[in-house]
Amino acid sequence: MSQMENLNQLLDDMDDIRPIVIAAMPDDFELRNKTRRMISILEQLRQSPGIPHDTYVWVIKLFAKFLDVEHGAMLRPTHSGTIPAESRAKLESQAMERLNFFQEAQRDLPATYSILDRSSNLIGKHTAVDASLKERAQHLENLIKQRLQQDSSLRAELHQLINAFSPSLEAISKVLEEAGEESPDLKLAKQLLEQDLPDDIDQARAMLQTAREGILKAGNKITSASEKLHETLQNNMQQLSQLSQQLVEAETEARNDPLTGLSNRRRLAEFLKELGQSNFCFVVVDIDHFKKINDTYGHDVGDEILQQVGDMLDDCTRKTDLAARVGGEEFCIVFPQTDLTTSARLAESLRESIAMMPFRTSGGIIELTISIGVAEHIVGKEHSITFKAADEALYHAKTHGRNQVTCAPVEKH
Repeated sequence: MSQMENLNQLLDDMDDIRPIVIAAMPDDFELRNKTRRMISILEQLRQSPGIPHDTYVWVIKLFAKFLDVEHGAMLRPTHSGTIPAESRAKLESQAMERLNFFQEAQRDLPATYSILDRSSNLIGKHTAVDASLKERAQHLENLIKQRLQQDSSLRAELHQLINAFSPSLEAISKVLEEAGEESPDLKLAKQLLEQDLPDDIDQARAMLQTAREGILKAGNKITSASEKLHETLQNNMQQLSQLSQQLVEAETEARNDPLTGLSNRRRLAEFLKELGQSNFCFVVVDIDHFKKINDTYGHDVGDEILQQVGDMLDDCTRKTDLAARVGGEEFCIVFPQTDLTTSARLAESLRESIAMMPFRTSGGIIELTISIGVAEHIVGKEHSITFKAADEALYHAKTHGRNQVTCAPVEKH
């Protein structure tokens, strides 16, 4: 039976018993008063709203989780079954502080997401729109790790980038402190980021990985960033943008020829390493009589010719190909997953285009031709052997009349 049903039963029983007791002892006025008082108390209990004990305990446990340990203990009632007025005031104050904190955290959450996305955009590409705070932070850390792995010469710039986030970590630490949270992982991350990056790339990766894990663990304790964190990150955005731009420019200069904008030998070596032992053809291009152009028109005009030839090489390549300048007037093209016949046809099309092209320069219109050597890479051979074969084919084209495409003999497997 429910509490209300029990009370109703007690009242019915009292109505039955009271006349019997009074009839048995008609002169006992104290007994009359006692039975009347018992019925009155039962009526009051029936009119009071009843809360099942299990429900009360469940509500109290949920509310205790909302409070800190000190104030949660105040929810335990005294022996009289009530909570003292002083404890009630403290509980109300603590509940309002918690509520204000969570409302502030909820308000600032979009700013934290936006800052992480903008930071990722400055370095590479932002993560998915529906990604969590942890996934965004992990994505940003992965972008920084990729930069570190690509080139050891960018180590100093990466260290500056990490230092730019130090004020943000300080703000996160303060928010956690104000929220009554301890984060030894964040302290460890700050200590690691204050150190110089090791020369060994694996050690540097391990150190940043440890720091990243510390930051993520600390981030999981925060439902959002505080206003101070938002302001601090905003102040660092300009510095972060400048550093990221420097990283992009440094990487571009390290892998591209400054005159033509094509890839240089370094980027070519990286591209060949990425191809591994897959099939590809190597095409070497040389401008015929380029020294004569320099001697006749000057090096400025020669540079204009190199730039225009570079543009034509870039236009004739596909998205999967790579065009590079490997010497003074010498260029090369790598055609991945392309056989010798197709590569020779593409090379011939390039030769014809240049032979028919009037090159407009500051010294006037100049007509020129190119010689091309083509070699197919044999899986299992060194890349240098393929390059040498294409170079020898180019030499054959140069010594047999120029303005032609020569293919290196195909070795039998």
